[in-house]
Amino acid sequence: MQHVHITGPQGHVDQTDVTVSKSVGEEVTWHSHENKPATIKFNSHEGSPFQKSTFEVPAGGSASSGSAQGAAQPKPYKYTVVGPNGENDPVVIIEK
Repeated sequence: MQHVHITGPQGHVDQTDVTVSKSVGEEVTWHSHENKPATIKFNSHEGSPFQKSTFEVPAGGSASSGSAQGAAQPKPYKYTVVGPNGENDPVVIIEK
């Protein structure tokens, strides 16, 4: 499991690129910043490597992606972290 901590209200994260191994079923867990909620949105044009394309991170909590889908291509997937005061665009890199 890869843990990504949201580090500011503008959607900044502690890892701008996180690598997930599809073959071992890794997933990403996003953790909230200072008890504030956030939304994780994968680009609708590129799609999401996970079953869902949007994840709600509750205030003081976390949200997990689940394993990468079987059809997910090994490549970078850009996503947006929407915080209470802005947005940031990090990347999840899927490996075989």
